Formats: sequence, structure tokens, C-alpha cells
Amino acid sequence: MDLVPLEMYDSARAKIAANLRWLFAKAYGIDHIPEDLRDPFYTDQYEQEHIKPPVIHLLLSCELYCRVCALILKTEQAASLQSHLSVIQALSRKGIYVVESDDTPVTDEDLACVPIKMRPDKIIHAGLCDRSQTQSLSAHMPMIDALMMAYTVEMISIEKVVASVKRFSTFSASKELPFDLEDAMVFWINKVNMKMREIAEREHKVKHHPLESPSHQKSPSKWYWKLVPVRYRREHTSGRQLPFFPLLEDLMRDVCDGAAMLTVVNYYCPDLMKLE
Repeated sequence: MDLVPLEMYDSARAKIAANLRWLFAKAYGIDHIPEDLRDPFYTDQYEQEHIKPPVIHLLLSCELYCRVCALILKTEQAASLQSHLSVIQALSRKGIYVVESDDTPVTDEDLACVPIKMRPDKIIHAGLCDRSQTQSLSAHMPMIDALMMAYTVEMISIEKVVASVKRFSTFSASKELPFDLEDAMVFWINKVNMKMREIAEREHKVKHHPLESPSHQKSPSKWYWKLVPVRYRREHTSGRQLPFFPLLEDLMRDVCDGAAMLTVVNYYCPDLMKLE
């Protein structure tokens, strides 16, 4: 995984790419995303970046939205999901509303609008979306966000989160039990980060302070450590720092830098994300 320097990071582009990849993964399956959709952008001969025409076509079509909504909600009404409006209505019945950042409701006309609306002052023509314009797909990004929220609600509950945390941590039921889904997410992420911090501190202590570990204290074969000056041992290890494991207070604000979420990924899938 390549880490982009902060000064080069384009958060608007990253948001669009992440949302679209999630939509395609849910619609086709993570291992079966069509090749031409794996990267939604292309660069022309003038080094200008655009959104691919097939992606534009799919955004204007209700096909993927209907398919993903049906897979998530698993309702008998899945067959009736045949338009942008039907998806918006199905989500609203679950208490999930498709709105822009200023709480303006997104309509089916917005989602089918040609050229695609970017912001009130910007539009993109089919296949023409240069990088300066990828600030936010004002109708389609909230639609995908709403589908993500629906998926979260269906997949995660307070009970499931608490049961998961019990497998690796302890907590005070009277003081720490989450009261809603967002609080449950903060609770879970923080417990994972605290567990990772505990593991890192234990490994660091064993690795860099061997004289303090029981195995070294009890083993007479480690007598040579007594000959190593304490000052040298302190200087030798003082430059090594533990990884940073942040704790969240506000989910939407504190999760933005990605550090806490990357720790969660490492905890459950260490082969995919190295702490280093």
C-alpha cells in the first residue's frame, strides 16, 4: 500500500474513488468488479484526469443503486426497486435519508440529471470530469453514503459490537455500554486500539527490557546481561518509540486521519496492514 504525503493528498478525489469502489464491490462482488471499473479515473494526453464514461453511465443509471439496495435490505420489495426514487424511498422507510452536506434532500431528478451535477456551481458532462471539478458528486456521493449507512445498520448492532469486544477485552457494563450505533462504533474502535496498545507495550517490554522479563530473571544462563552497563541499555532502547494508538471521542471528527481505523484493520487482518 502506497502512503501519499499529506500535502499531496486529494481528499475529494479519494472520497469519490472510495465510494465508487464500495458501490462496485457490493454490486459485483469484490473479486468480480469489471476491469474498466476498478479505477474510475483515466488521464488524457494532456495529463488531465477524468471520470471514465462507463462510470458516468452507471451513475446516471439506477441499476447499481437498485441492486445494492436490494442486497442490503433483503426485503420482499426488492423487485419493486427499479428507479432512483424507489431506492430513496426504500432507504427513507429505514430512517436513512439521502441528503447533501447542507441537509438538502437529493431527488431522483438530481441523480438522473445530465450533465451530472457536481456542486450548485459546477457540473460535469458525461465522461468529462477534470480533477479541479471532483470536489463532490453532490447527488451521487450522498446516495452511496446512504447505502453505506444502510449496510452498516444491517450488519452492525450494539449487541453484536458488545459481543465482539467481550472476546478480547473487559469493560464496565454500568459505565461503558454504548447507547446508540455511533457510540458503539467508538466503543469498539477504542477497545481495539487499547488492546493493540497493550500488546505493543508488552512486546516492547519483552524485546527491549529483557532483564525485567521473568524468563531472563529466572534463567542463570542470562548472567551476561548483568555485565552490560545500565546506561548503555537505557540509551540503546530510548530511541525506539511505540506505535501511536489513538482513542476516539467523536466518530466523524476523530476517525478522519485514518490512524484508528488502520489499527482496527491490522488487528483483524495483520497481513493486509502492517503497523510499520
